[in-house]
Amino acid sequence: MSNQNQSIQVANEFTYIQVQKVKTKNGEVLEIESLKNHNKITLDAMQLEALTLLKPEDFSKFFEIHYGVYDSQLK
Repeated sequence: MSNQNQSIQVANEFTYIQVQKVKTKNGEVLEIESLKNHNKITLDAMQLEALTLLKPEDFSKFFEIHYGVYDSQLK
């Protein structure tokens, strides 16, 4: 069995993301990296579960706040 972390890539016309499961001393985490701008975040199981509580509209609000994208359906 290989010790290397396996990764998957997800892309669209706006970005390119790599996701991999990483073993740490505190357990497993999911590492998400933007291959476009090299930002990276690691999320543990509790943080990932919290993401499941979000609705698609929550991401629209996030994009509006952080990227200046306006979605007329938010009003």
